[in-house]
Amino acid sequence: MTLDGVLVQATPQLNWAWFGIRLTPAALLSDTRAYPDVSEPQRRAEALTQEQAWLAAQWSTAHGARWELRYTNDPLRCVLLGRTHAVDPATAESAAAALRTRLATTPRHVRAEPIDDPAEVGSALAPSGMDPRGCHELRKRLAWSVCTRPETGRKVCFAVTPLAPDGRSWEPVWQELARSSTPTVLSVYLEPYAPPPGLTAEIGLLAQEYSRLAAAGQRNPLWTVTAPPDQFAMAAAPAYAEAARRYTGHTFRLRISIAAAGPIRPGFPELVAATVGGGVVCRPPASEIGVAWRNMAALNRDWLDETYRQGSPAGLLSPTEQILTDLVDLTEAAGAFRLPYEIDGHLPLFTATGAGPRPAAPSVRPARRDPGAPTFER
Repeated sequence: MTLDGVLVQATPQLNWAWFGIRLTPAALLSDTRAYPDVSEPQRRAEALTQEQAWLAAQWSTAHGARWELRYTNDPLRCVLLGRTHAVDPATAESAAAALRTRLATTPRHVRAEPIDDPAEVGSALAPSGMDPRGCHELRKRLAWSVCTRPETGRKVCFAVTPLAPDGRSWEPVWQELARSSTPTVLSVYLEPYAPPPGLTAEIGLLAQEYSRLAAAGQRNPLWTVTAPPDQFAMAAAPAYAEAARRYTGHTFRLRISIAAAGPIRPGFPELVAATVGGGVVCRPPASEIGVAWRNMAALNRDWLDETYRQGSPAGLLSPTEQILTDLVDLTEAAGAFRLPYEIDGHLPLFTATGAGPRPAAPSVRPARRDPGAPTFER
């Protein structure tokens, strides 16, 4: 028997299960602490600390667990969607139900209400009316430059900038979303990820390579000059050394997507990018809009090559470098995956909403795994 609110679809290889949870502010941030007379930034910081602890407690790679926040407008509302999979359909369903229970145990400033109708889950999954003018992907910034040192065989140097969330308020993001007259969805996807030993070793090798390119080269015996450091590698080397230390153990894969039925308010994607900690806004070409829609409709993270390589030469990003463009630690993840809240004295942005329309669940037809996601092979 299908569990209430769990949407299941089978393929010959795997069974997939999705669920949804409605999220609303449960109380003003000033009502959730013993001393309500502290500053607004401190209240936000305490809410972020609670959310980060909650997120850390959810980390598990069992049954391919992943989840995605969906902020939508008209009216402003928030839904948390999740997905699991298993060979056995009953296992996939029970894993989804268990994950839903865990995720619904939210910090005290958030109220969680599991969705009990799988048709509503299907409706929440599939963004309708995606217009290329309103579709954006927010990524960690990827920079590149032609390599000036040939000894490692590298043609192009890359640099991936980690997110640096600064605890700024999310109210401006929600305000801009609520003001928009175009139906718009802001999605933040997280997938718990345990970097395999081979990937960890590859990141270490990248750090060594960039350290070598950032130093003066060996003197050529036929010449009296020393090869100068690659200037781009000099700037990138510290980030690779930090990545080798940072991305171990409990990490996440992150995708931030904006989908709209038409042109969106100018500056909105850039506002979101700044709020999550310095991301960059990318516009998918028409050829990749379908894959972008599928990522949201099935909770995938398929690789959008033209979009995600951000103008760098095609075919030169290694699988390890691809993974680094969406790999985040807990601090980066918590800065991007913010639950709804409201502050005393501010205009309430989230209102009580019903379940909304309940059309038939769409057919998402997921593949056996995320086929476009970078995979590590050594």
